[in-house]
Order: sequence, then C-alpha cells, then structure tokens
Amino acid sequence: MHQENKKAPNKFIPALTGIRAICVYFIFFYHNHKLTPLENPKSFILFNQFYTFLTFFFVLSGFVICHKYYSISSLKRKDLYNYFINRFSRVFPVLFILISITFLLQYLYHADTAGHIIKTWFYNVTLLKGFSSEYFLTGIGPSWSMSVEELFYALSPFIFLYATKTSSLLKFVLLFYSLGILITFIFTRFNADGFFSSFSFTFYTTFFGRVFEFVCGIYLAMVVKGKFKKGLFEETGNASLYLGIAVIILSITGLYFTSKVYNVAHGIEAWPGLLLNNVCMPIGITFLFYSLIYYKSFLQQFLSSRLMVALGNSTYSFYLLHTCFIFTWMNKYLGKNIFINFFAMIVFAFIFYKTVEQPLANFLRKKLYSN
Repeated sequence: MHQENKKAPNKFIPALTGIRAICVYFIFFYHNHKLTPLENPKSFILFNQFYTFLTFFFVLSGFVICHKYYSISSLKRKDLYNYFINRFSRVFPVLFILISITFLLQYLYHADTAGHIIKTWFYNVTLLKGFSSEYFLTGIGPSWSMSVEELFYALSPFIFLYATKTSSLLKFVLLFYSLGILITFIFTRFNADGFFSSFSFTFYTTFFGRVFEFVCGIYLAMVVKGKFKKGLFEETGNASLYLGIAVIILSITGLYFTSKVYNVAHGIEAWPGLLLNNVCMPIGITFLFYSLIYYKSFLQQFLSSRLMVALGNSTYSFYLLHTCFIFTWMNKYLGKNIFINFFAMIVFAFIFYKTVEQPLANFLRKKLYSN
C-alpha cells in the first residue's frame, strides 16, 4: 500500500521534475536509435512510438504553469509582466544562441543561399516554424514543440481566468479544435510555406491539436489547489499510480499497432493514433502525476532523489542539444556508440544548464523583473 500525503503540495514538486529526465531520455532514443525497418521491424516500430513521451511535457506544462502562476488570472499588469519575463528568460536566450550557431555553421559549411538561411533562421527564432510542415524540422528539429509551449504560455492568463469549472475547460478544448479546423481550412487554399498545410499536421504538431494535453495538466492543478473536486482521483486513491501506468502502456501499445496497421512510422500519423496520443495518453499521465503528488511510492521516491531532480532541471538543455551540432560533434569525436554519446550528452547538458542556461536566465530576471 502507498501512503497518502494529505498536505497541499508546495509549488515545487520534486517527482514531477525528476520524471522530466526519464521522458527526455526516451525521446533521445527515439531520435537516435539505429534500428531499421528491414533488419529490426518490431523494435523499429516500438522505438518510433517513443515520440509520445513529448505528451508528458505538455501535460506537465499545463500543471506547472497553472499551479505556480495561477495568480496571473487577475490580469494585473505587474504579475503579467513578471510572468512573461520569467517565461522569456527561461526559454528564449539559449534557444536563440543555439539556433543562431546552428545556422551560422550551416552558412559556413553547406552550400545554401544566404537568403534561404536567413528566412529559415527567422522562422526558427520566432518559433513560427512550428506551424509549417515545410520548416518545422529545420534548425534544431525538436524545437518545433516550443511553438506549442509558447502559444500556451501566451494564452495562460486568459485560460485561468476562464477556467472556473471543468465544463469551461472542455469548452476551451472544443474552441481550439474548431479554430484549428477553421485556420487549416483557410490556409490549405493557399501555398504559404507549408503553414497549416493539412488537418493532420495541425492536430499533430500545433497547440490547436495538442490543447487537451495542457488542459489535463490545468485540471490537475485546479484539483491540487482545491478549486475543483478530486472526484475520480479520490475514488481511485493509491491505485491512481497503476491506473496511470496502465493507460500509458495501453496507449503506446495502441500506437505500435496503429503504426503497423496503417504502415506509418509513427502511430500518431493516423487518426486512431492521434486520438491515442492526444487524448488517451494525457489522461493516463494525469493519473500518474496525481499519484506522484499525493502518494508515497518507490517511483515517487526515486524521481524525487537529488540526482533525478538535478537531471530533470537540465532537460531543456538536453532537449535542445541532443539533435544539434553538439551531438554531431560527439558522433564525430567520441564515436557512434549510442550509449557512450547518451551519457556524454547527459553530462554536457548538465554542465550547459549550470554554466549557461541557468545563469543567463537568472541574470535576465534580475535585470528585468518588476519589484
């Protein structure tokens, strides 16, 4: 039996930081596995479904932003200003630096026109690339997901103001699904650099299709803050851990078979897989997070350890670095052993976080915060 922690959690919940590391490591092996569909068909399909661990970050963002910054729903100018400074300093400085170096190296070592490089760089640093099927994997490929995150950050004050009850959150989800359909319908009438080029792309890659994941996190935060009733969470009790894990495993299994049946690299590329990834998976994650917040277990203790929290704090650096020029250099100078490069990237990302990401964010907050 797991012991329940009935105290209201602090703004910092160690286990939810530690789990970030586990999820980003799954994404690392999704991006860098050497399996082929001919030699290792089953393993190839399975590793390709590790893409779905990105869903953890979207649910977690919804929870953390609502749990930590719910006060911005007052729309007070000072609170909003400090909130956006906090988000800006956390995300953009290292993103700008790494993307700019990436395109500078591309200009120096690859035969490409300066005009095209500048255009692509602009789409990357403004995060507009996340809305274009032609550009979303350019530069540092995985950074397209920051387009999803940043739109959520921008909308958060209004979501929290509007989310007075569960039905309000569901209406918000339906509103953005509808907006996604409308915007895509309009853009598919034009050839606009791949922006909102298809309905599957919109629901696969943009906030308009991934909104439910954030709303699951917001709902959990509202439960934790006592603004929504615990309901089904309370009924499942300490079984929420097993329920959450079961739904997650079933979702990944479903994505695996969807990939096989529809003959696509990722199950999410077919509509049944999209529903599994964007709806079923976040529900399972929400129950898992609830357990990690309220119930003591081996998993909670492991994820709350100093090591896992430290690794969890450096996941943004790891996420950006593991597919950029740094990893290319590791492959060149350390060899192509994926496990050696994996551990080297963990160490490098932690050092980068401590020496660049964190100091730079703290410096900007100190200079720009309104007291």
